[in-house]
Amino acid sequence: MAMDEYLWMVILGFIIAFILAFSVGANDVANSFGTAVGSGVVTLRQACILASIFETTGSVLLGAKVGETIRKGIIDVNLYNETVETLMAGEVSAMVGK
Repeated sequence: MAMDEYLWMVILGFIIAFILAFSVGANDVANSFGTAVGSGVVTLRQACILASIFETTGSVLLGAKVGETIRKGIIDVNLYNETVETLMAGEVSAMVGK
């Protein structure tokens, strides 16, 4: 299997994952800081700075655990050793369906 054939799927998966991460992060921030900003306890600028720090810290510290759970706890990737392209297509499809 030539990996160059599937580079488009990797790029598409990266773009979809970026959009999903951005939208989920924005929703987290809105839920966390909406009341505080609305009541005037923190300014919008302060909320954005705090959210950037804590969202990034959380993803760096916990991102590997999430990946490990997906890899070991949800699907058995060893079933796809012979058909890696099927696993890639399934992962991209799952992200699109989110």
